[in-house]
Amino acid sequence: MSEKIPGYQFIANTLKGYGLTHIFYVEAMLRMVNRQFGEMDVKRVMAHSENAAAYMADGYARMSGKPGICMSQSIGSANLAGGIHEAWLANSPVIAFTGKKPPTYQYRGCYQEADHRLLYEGITKFNADVSESEQLSTVLRQCYRAAVTGKPRPVHADMSNHTGRVIEVGSVSQPVMVEEKYTQYPAFRPAAEQSDIDLAADKINRAQKPVLVLGRGAAISGAGQEACGLAKKADIPVVTSPDGKALMDETDELWSGIVGEYGMDCANRTVMDADLVIFVGTQTGDQTTLAWKVPALSTEVVQIDIDPTELGKNYPNCTGLLGDAKVVLSQLIEKVDKADHLPWKEIVQGYVRETLDEYEEKQNRDTLPIRPERLCMEISKTLPGDAVLVADTGYSAVWSSTMLRMKPSQKYIRAAGSLGWSYPASLGVKCAAPDRPVICFTGDGAFYYHLNEMETAVRNGINTVTIINNNMALVQCRPDLSLVYKDQMDLIHERYEYPDVDFCRIAETYGCWTRQVDKPEEIGPAIRDALACGRPAVIDIRTERAAEIPMALIPR
Repeated sequence: MSEKIPGYQFIANTLKGYGLTHIFYVEAMLRMVNRQFGEMDVKRVMAHSENAAAYMADGYARMSGKPGICMSQSIGSANLAGGIHEAWLANSPVIAFTGKKPPTYQYRGCYQEADHRLLYEGITKFNADVSESEQLSTVLRQCYRAAVTGKPRPVHADMSNHTGRVIEVGSVSQPVMVEEKYTQYPAFRPAAEQSDIDLAADKINRAQKPVLVLGRGAAISGAGQEACGLAKKADIPVVTSPDGKALMDETDELWSGIVGEYGMDCANRTVMDADLVIFVGTQTGDQTTLAWKVPALSTEVVQIDIDPTELGKNYPNCTGLLGDAKVVLSQLIEKVDKADHLPWKEIVQGYVRETLDEYEEKQNRDTLPIRPERLCMEISKTLPGDAVLVADTGYSAVWSSTMLRMKPSQKYIRAAGSLGWSYPASLGVKCAAPDRPVICFTGDGAFYYHLNEMETAVRNGINTVTIINNNMALVQCRPDLSLVYKDQMDLIHERYEYPDVDFCRIAETYGCWTRQVDKPEEIGPAIRDALACGRPAVIDIRTERAAEIPMALIPR
């Protein structure tokens, strides 16, 4: 019989065996495990909120290709769930550990107690109740297996005692087992059926106006090179969702813009006009397709996805290719004919030139306050070749995805929907990629959510650069508020505007390097100095509140 192992050692040894380098948490969950991590060279990053800890683990997972780990005690479980919801939306493999009162305390009105499984049931692939230490052998391996297979998504394990102490002090009779296959994602790279490849290739060969749409799944698969290979062989224009940004060089002649609600007119026009749309790793949701108008539902599509339930879900006129995007694209490259779609390509390039020319006028303005378009152009010019840009949701995602030109040596990661995500997530990204420049692009409204994590960054030496597009307002709310208050416009300002707060003074208190920027020509030097300062850096850039985002699809 195997020698029994204390629960805390079993957890620590298992997680370390699966490649754990960082854990993100709020005190006081699994304290004995955490002490063990201190002897294992695992970096313990204590955050100021459970929500932020989950965002950090999410950023780490998206950057590292490995599951991110976060944890909180019982009362913090609901806060942690808010962060796990973002990971669910983003197909990010985060593993969450929470504590709960033991079974004998359940259903008795105990302090800080609720049914945590209900909080996590709709936002995890695997949701375990761990009341005995002997369950750890099965549950921990299943956490990793579920998180990284198929469509990556978060998992949750709720451990007995509000800090998990019952599980820590118990014993496990099974030896620690690490399944190497599940230490990273994608865990499996299945190929599509050859008959389906043949059918899809035939449709691509016959199409006169095809377009490739690269989404989050293409990025998760690391399929950028294969997508470009297919595009160049078959002469197919390429658009991406914001999540697919930087998979293709955005100066390439086949690059045709960012598609969808947070996208560009040129990309949406291209997809609308196409006679064949090839979706690669996108859920064809409402944001990517402008509520299923781009393309029209009758359009013929080829859809590549690792999840069979996605194939044809929103576009019934579909040839579905079930498999890993990188592998399936390689299969298609072998089967499609070399083609020349010059007339179609010239039309699309005209769309792109028209859109970029429209952007250029605002990007070159020297007006004050600074135009967001000019801010993004200056970031593009200054962004290091290996930089990772982490963008918030809303207008931060729109400005950065449409106005920044990026290339495959760089990486773009954006919030899947949670305002305030970007700053703590960028800390997790930097933990996963300590040698790469990590730049967070956020608005002032988003930065307010988790600005206390500046202290976390300084305490742990997590040296990101945060650029605040500071228009002193929640500008994305303005259009709808203008409708709601159309007969009381004098009241609208107090609904979405903020006072002039000096973020630099706050950041300096925490120990960050700071600079406030009021002129366009100061943006580039500020970013370069921030990247070289050797500390967490915050750049407060004052921008024009009245600026509106570019229209995703201009009515004609």
